[in-house]
Amino acid sequence: MTPLFDAIGFAINKMKKVLKHQKDSNVLVTIFTDGEENASREYTGNQVKTMIENLKNENWTFTYIGTDHDVEKIAINLSITNTLSFEKNSEGISEMFVNERNARNNYYKKISSNKDTKSNYFDEVDNDDGNLNR
Repeated sequence: MTPLFDAIGFAINKMKKVLKHQKDSNVLVTIFTDGEENASREYTGNQVKTMIENLKNENWTFTYIGTDHDVEKIAINLSITNTLSFEKNSEGISEMFVNERNARNNYYKKISSNKDTKSNYFDEVDNDDGNLNR
């Protein structure tokens, strides 16, 4: 069972409480799952989508990484455009973690350089070899 909406909703609310008194924070939320929503009791997809849409205007960045389901469809339904899907085997998992690590490092560089972090998280990422993904 995957209570995906509950996990996202509870995590967002916890982070909002932790960051309540901080101003101008950049928040990166990565949703990592191998299944679709099928067991939430507290939050609906529309509630989570509304939360995400509101927080994206407050320097929150959301990424959705998944396998074994239609990752882009689920992410778009939650208003998340930064997606990464992978094959659930050793090569696919390794490649996914390299891509995510490179994207995260690029995100941190943007923050430290006062650049916009709202562009696509997984696009134009510096690879370990110094080349640029597009």
